[in-house]
Amino acid sequence: MPEKNHFDVVVVGAGPAGSMAALHAVRGGCSVALVERKEKVGIPVRCGEAVGLRGFSASLALDDAWILASVKKIRMVSPGGVSVDLINIGENYVLNREIMDRDLADRAVAAGATFFGATPILSVKAEPGNKYRISGPGGDLYGSCVILADGVESRLARDAGWDTALAPDDIESCAFCRVTHESIRDDSIEFHVGRNVTPGGFAWVFPRGSHTANVGLGALGSMCTSGLAKERLKAFIERNYPGATIHTLHCGGVPVGRWLKPLVKNGVMVAGDAARQVNSLSGAGITYALFAGKAAGETVAEAKRAQGMDWAHLHAYERKWAAYCGKQQMRSYALKSMLLKNDNDAFYDSVARSLAKEPPERLTYMRVFFRTFARHPLMLLKTFFLFR
Repeated sequence: MPEKNHFDVVVVGAGPAGSMAALHAVRGGCSVALVERKEKVGIPVRCGEAVGLRGFSASLALDDAWILASVKKIRMVSPGGVSVDLINIGENYVLNREIMDRDLADRAVAAGATFFGATPILSVKAEPGNKYRISGPGGDLYGSCVILADGVESRLARDAGWDTALAPDDIESCAFCRVTHESIRDDSIEFHVGRNVTPGGFAWVFPRGSHTANVGLGALGSMCTSGLAKERLKAFIERNYPGATIHTLHCGGVPVGRWLKPLVKNGVMVAGDAARQVNSLSGAGITYALFAGKAAGETVAEAKRAQGMDWAHLHAYERKWAAYCGKQQMRSYALKSMLLKNDNDAFYDSVARSLAKEPPERLTYMRVFFRTFARHPLMLLKTFFLFR
């Protein structure tokens, strides 16, 4: 480690949540260390890379250099092959996370953060004087506050006292790759459901341009066996894109549960996948990570100005999260739980046949959910209150 190793804030993880936290903390007057275990920020990408502009713009302006594809249509395919198209979807894009993540880290550094790449962190320990020692093979860093944004596999949050265990219904085992095939449309996202596709989850196709797409598949933890996601993904690609070129196949876990409570313990905060801040229905987490990182960084800066890097000041981060994205996440978790109670091919085919009768321009996300539960009065009532 270099001679300067004392900071107001040490951020562990340079993904969207970590880099946003570092950027907004340093802009607010904090000295910040941004620590990343990988040699290159943003690699490998384990993400579909799709975002909606409305949610994204709540935290960050979209840079045109990050856009790979503009999405005009979402197609949902039922187990029996019935397709339902949605075109009333607002502005949606598929992004290049390698470029975006690198740019966000660079912005934090340009603003004044000190970056430590290829620096794994093994422990975070409280020290006298309201300080923390953040230790790795290369030495120690010290901070008055620590923001853990080191991903779903984070052990540091567990070591800091959080119960990070995920219930089998709250995690998906996922396989991801990039696929090139002439039939891939560059303006359409696809979702495929059915037990023949994957149990308790779905397959997705997110275009990246030039007939290449991020293709992935998730199997719910309670229904998954070792290697199942990878096997099902290969079968899905062979069935839908015969002869396709497959790049960068890899696997990982995606949280689809509720966010980690509390988000703050003394002077330690969690953000992004480490805090389980994702859409519980889809596993999407980019916009949530951006918002969480920004809120955490701004809160730390406010705490420094108030001369109190403690829970009483840092807890404002959780209040900000709960009031905006947290409310959305709990809504998605409730919808996911209701769908799991009807997770069978006949149900999805019935819903698809009903929706396919409507013109695509009339379909919205809300209308899809209402029609999905139309034959289940109690669930329909719950859905109504979720969207109030």
